[in-house]
Amino acid sequence: MSKTRRVFTDRQPRRQPSIGRQFVEGVLLLALGSAALAFLSWLPQKDEGLLVVSEAIADLIGGISQLLEGLLGLAAVIVVALLLVGALLALISGLIRLFRSLKRTFSPRAPKSVASMPRRRRNRR
Repeated sequence: MSKTRRVFTDRQPRRQPSIGRQFVEGVLLLALGSAALAFLSWLPQKDEGLLVVSEAIADLIGGISQLLEGLLGLAAVIVVALLLVGALLALISGLIRLFRSLKRTFSPRAPKSVASMPRRRRNRR
């Protein structure tokens, strides 16, 4: 026995449908197709076909333009909201830094500066 694993060995091959079933499915599909073509040929008699198509295209273009206008308005609102948040963050961080600088300026004990260590010279060879 080989070491490779057979995964789908238990599956039986698909049986073809019976001749009667294939015949009935074919007749039903032919009936559906002919009924759809008959309906489509009857439709222009009721309304003018070109008028229906032009109205559908006009409605589609109008809908797309309304969608784009709505998306543009939404983008404008998002940009204004981001500018507002950025301005508020700038104000808050500016106030915090100003408060820290005033606190350091008027504190009773000024922080001592760290004395620098003398530099060691390298021996040149």
